[in-house]
Amino acid sequence: MAAHASSTDAAPPGVAPTAPLRVCVIGGGAFGTAMSFLSARRGHATTWYVRDAAQAEAIATTHKNPRYLDDLALPEQLRPTTDVAAALDGAELVLSALPAQATPDFVRKHRDAFPPDAIFCSTSKGLYLAGGCLLSEALLEAFGRPQTLAFLSGPSFARQIVERHPTALVCASAKLADAVKVQFALSSKRFRIYASQDTVGVELGGALKNPLAIGAGMIEGAGFGINTLAAFVTRATRELTVLCVAMGGRPETIAGLAGVGDLMLTAFGDLSRNRTCGLKLATGETLGSILAHTTVEGVPTAAVAQKFAAQCNLDLPLFTAVALILDGKMDVGAALDHLMSRPLGPETPLL
Repeated sequence: MAAHASSTDAAPPGVAPTAPLRVCVIGGGAFGTAMSFLSARRGHATTWYVRDAAQAEAIATTHKNPRYLDDLALPEQLRPTTDVAAALDGAELVLSALPAQATPDFVRKHRDAFPPDAIFCSTSKGLYLAGGCLLSEALLEAFGRPQTLAFLSGPSFARQIVERHPTALVCASAKLADAVKVQFALSSKRFRIYASQDTVGVELGGALKNPLAIGAGMIEGAGFGINTLAAFVTRATRELTVLCVAMGGRPETIAGLAGVGDLMLTAFGDLSRNRTCGLKLATGETLGSILAHTTVEGVPTAAVAQKFAAQCNLDLPLFTAVALILDGKMDVGAALDHLMSRPLGPETPLL
């Protein structure tokens, strides 16, 4: 049931009450809306940076975001602002919901405003394409100093968070205590966070499931049934695990919320832009036409996945097939024939 009677959420049982934090949310999109909603409902002093003055004014006066999820009410105690320095002043926790590609430049431009002892928690699910690297690497370069980084990921559509559907995510940071701080700050009976130290696995799972979800959409759009889709998602999970481990992540992370959990959401969910892109490609719409109207994270990420696989000398046929289709070098039918004609072998490598 999505309705809620009170304007605050208590911490889940077993979490000792703590003093409210000073939280800054960056980004006025759907996920920034969800993070602001969560933080304010947990009782934290929450400032919310948005670029547009009219949007900030509307949030302050109507307690709704006029651009995203505009039918959903937000906590009245939220404090929207267009002033970056004011939003970050004294922040103990920064929740960044900016697009992955925009985040390093934003940090570089405003790094003096970020409190050096704050936890910078990114909710962006993407690799940094300009550098062909993990977002964490680009962020540390942008800060130009030590800064505590955390990454929040898992199966989560912003609308359903604000509608208070029970949701579970994972937060990873190099020091477990920092991930636990985020976990305790945001968790409630409707929003549960698990803590992890596997930042590589959480980053890669959140980013690399996107091109695989495009592939799932292609299968559905081509008219194939659940047999085909289940086989694809299962083998895709294996490729995701192999690549993650090769890059320094842990296999159990991909077996959890940041990997298979997020892949299932994105491959099967009606709200998934990546799945929708695959559906449209399989039914004849051009990639240029699709990208003219929406951002599809999996399209550019497919090339970076190929780069990582080549660096590690890995054979990942599903990642390769999706990349070839997106590059216009293969159609869905030819990709299927190629994949189903590969030499037979064991499901997993033998010792």
